[in-house]
Amino acid sequence: MSEAATGAPASRRRFLTWLSRGFLSLWGVGFAWVVGAFVRAPHSPRSLTERVIKIGPVDSLRVGQATLVQHGKLPIWVVRTAESSWVGLSGVCTHLHCVLTWDGEQQILGCPCHEGSFDLNGNVRSGPPPRALTKHKVETQLGQVYVNTTPEAHI
Repeated sequence: MSEAATGAPASRRRFLTWLSRGFLSLWGVGFAWVVGAFVRAPHSPRSLTERVIKIGPVDSLRVGQATLVQHGKLPIWVVRTAESSWVGLSGVCTHLHCVLTWDGEQQILGCPCHEGSFDLNGNVRSGPPPRALTKHKVETQLGQVYVNTTPEAHI
């Protein structure tokens, strides 16, 4: 019996053609995705106005006072430590994510849930918190106080 009579080579050829077209199609889709990713505008980071919050006038807080600034789900404590010195610290405890409270007498941030506390550098003073608080940069410009919501560093 000849190969032409059985149709085996034609069937094999048709299968190999279909297989090669399938692979080329996949390569084409992959190439189009790469070109699209290259041509598309890059994802821009949050703008400066989204990262910086205006707290208010410099005179709105006396030395030793603090204010809690809410930015979405991110509370930040801003403390005036001296006439021209400000500290910005995360307002969330590193233990179980409770919102911290300000104790003006002891000059500490305290966790109402498990009695943890943090000093003005964000370091753990007592309790179960496993690590220090995240710092945020605080600046004054033209008599106004601003806090940057982007974490400055983990202490």
